[in-house]
Amino acid sequence: MFKHMPVGYVRMKLFYDEEGHVKDYYFMDSNTMARILYNTRGNSWIGKYASKVDPNFVERLPDLERVIRSEVVRDINYHLEEKNKYFHVVMYSPCKDEVVLMFSDMTDTFSAHEALDRSERLLRNIYQNIPVGIELYDKDGYLVDLNDKDLEMFGLVRKEDVLGINMFENHLIPEEMRERMKRREDVSFSMVYDFSKLNGLYVSEKTGRLNLLTKVTTLYDAQNNLINYLLISLDRTEATEAYNQIQEFKDFFTLVGDYAQVGYAHFNALTRNGYGLDSWYKNVGEEIGTPLPQIIGVHSHFHPEDRALMLAFLSDVIAGKRTHLRNDMRIRRADGHYTWTRVNVLVRDYRPQEGMIEMICINYDITELKETEAKLIKAKDKAEESDRLKSAFLANMSHEIRTPLNAIVGFSNLLAYAQEESERAQYIGIVEENNELLLQLISDILDLSKIEAGTFEFVYDRVDVCQLCEDVVTSLRVKVPAGVDLCIAPNLPECWVYSDKNRLRQVISNFVNNAFKFTSSGKITVGYMLRDGEVEISVTDTGVGIEEEKQKQIFDRFVKLNSFAHGTGLGLSICKSIVEQVGGRIGVNSELGKGSRFWFTHLLGR
Repeated sequence: MFKHMPVGYVRMKLFYDEEGHVKDYYFMDSNTMARILYNTRGNSWIGKYASKVDPNFVERLPDLERVIRSEVVRDINYHLEEKNKYFHVVMYSPCKDEVVLMFSDMTDTFSAHEALDRSERLLRNIYQNIPVGIELYDKDGYLVDLNDKDLEMFGLVRKEDVLGINMFENHLIPEEMRERMKRREDVSFSMVYDFSKLNGLYVSEKTGRLNLLTKVTTLYDAQNNLINYLLISLDRTEATEAYNQIQEFKDFFTLVGDYAQVGYAHFNALTRNGYGLDSWYKNVGEEIGTPLPQIIGVHSHFHPEDRALMLAFLSDVIAGKRTHLRNDMRIRRADGHYTWTRVNVLVRDYRPQEGMIEMICINYDITELKETEAKLIKAKDKAEESDRLKSAFLANMSHEIRTPLNAIVGFSNLLAYAQEESERAQYIGIVEENNELLLQLISDILDLSKIEAGTFEFVYDRVDVCQLCEDVVTSLRVKVPAGVDLCIAPNLPECWVYSDKNRLRQVISNFVNNAFKFTSSGKITVGYMLRDGEVEISVTDTGVGIEEEKQKQIFDRFVKLNSFAHGTGLGLSICKSIVEQVGGRIGVNSELGKGSRFWFTHLLGR
């Protein structure tokens, strides 16, 4: 039972100094939950002294000694600073020199309470310090509360002196406005408030008159029952800026809900009755004004997994097992797509025997946050991959450049001492081959620099695609590996495009050179086909083929299919940039062990 119960359990043996004080303790046993809560692996602390594994063990000694000395159960809340966690800890001594700790993680509860306290203090602070007078009347028009600014504005010493005044009997409010308020209309009006005409309504320390802008709003619950009148008064006597502040306050909760996307709801978990701000309805995908019993416990717009989580939470709340929930929920919108809403729910008053489980809920849309997080993760992964590839590229460059340079220098020296004509011809061939390789390396690097700088230039003209393919095959035939046949596809139709001939040649040549590297026998075919107003030019080989996973990144920069093959890993990336800049598409079809087909498209004609 101890091993698997959902509460941390640790058993310790105490050791004493010469004066009989606890100086150290030894971990005898613990359960799985203790290791999870304390974030330790396996039984890493069992069989060890606290002085060896806990740098702050001295701070724990006084509490342990109190348990041993008093032989009573100690119940404390403990803050583990190094892990920033709060625990509820129960300590007792089952036998001599042994102490048992049972603890549960209360971090979320402490955090939720702190957040709730901050919110309540903030709202009360706003209510008391906002520079407008606020009066709250009950549904019958009797004054039940007012803020400090209202006391100051009307020269009052104590709010108790005016509580109970009926707004419908206040003769200083224009009669027309009072009649409209009785009809539960929201009204806004300006008036001159003359203190000389109070006529015993209340006692004020002020004299003279106030120029007021007043707004009266009716407040309703979720069942559309009138619960309060809210009267807001702005003193425009001193400064016109105050008028702008009352307009700001009038829309305060709307701005909080709509602009900050923060919603608030208050309801009874048993009856499901309550009320919510418009923004709360929006954040859970419901129509504004929908009765809460049709939402609470239904949650029809929640993702099925999140709906199950919410229903389980409400069931646990009613059973008294849980008091709070903080989770990110997926909400289905009208068009079928999902957005993210962060939901914070807290039990404020638990009295099920009286039919009351009061709960408050704060929610806000975090879709943009989730999207930003996803983009940041993707960008981070991409940056790390790019950095890794660039590092590999730079490490490879020294080898790729040094290899042809060594060959050129070495065989140039040998050429000076060669006697036989065949030997000289062989050395010259090696030097020429490495010259071409070095030039290609430098050309790829220069092209990459131009692409990065946005200066990759194109010279457009009419290009005969058939002739271009034949020219490429002819020019590269001398480099064909033994056992491989390089040919052009038969019966090619006439085809003209308007493009940069040299850039197209560069793409096709790169395809063919890549085929040389990975085709030891068989055939390499250059060809094209016409369809839907464009030409698809391709190079097909019977080589080793490409793994499906590598096909997805083959056109990325610094990617090489084979680390042992010569090249920078830039050629296909440059080809992709060329094709995209002439308005085409590029791709590869390949099957491992059977060969590959590299292709790109280009619009026909001019």
